[in-house]
Amino acid sequence: MTDGFISCPKDAEPMERITLGTVAIDRCPACGGVWLDRGELDALRRTLLKDEHRATLDALDELGTREPDERPQPLLCPRDHTRMSTHRHHAQRHIEFDTCTKCGGMFFDAGELSDLTEFTLFERIRAMLPHRS
Repeated sequence: MTDGFISCPKDAEPMERITLGTVAIDRCPACGGVWLDRGELDALRRTLLKDEHRATLDALDELGTREPDERPQPLLCPRDHTRMSTHRHHAQRHIEFDTCTKCGGMFFDAGELSDLTEFTLFERIRAMLPHRS
């Protein structure tokens, strides 16, 4: 985890620090995007095994958010201003997130982190099937 407050890479709004168990994540109160520093995704997955933390993450997605008029392309890392690259999750192809190749941080649009950390039965079965091109 890195100390210091950051601005949202999507709309440049100051992000707020929210603690889920032992993990402090950065969330944009304007667009609902979430920034995770290197290693925080794995720590968050372990933390979310506790129901009260899962409910908190899900509630963050229910808060009113606005989409910026235009999403900057490419997004720049809020820690080191490196150009981030966009990826799709290998098992949940509908989830697209941005990563910084320098610091290893990850940015999720509103709802994506909650969706990623909740791997449904359908998605588990689909992940076991051979992929079609």
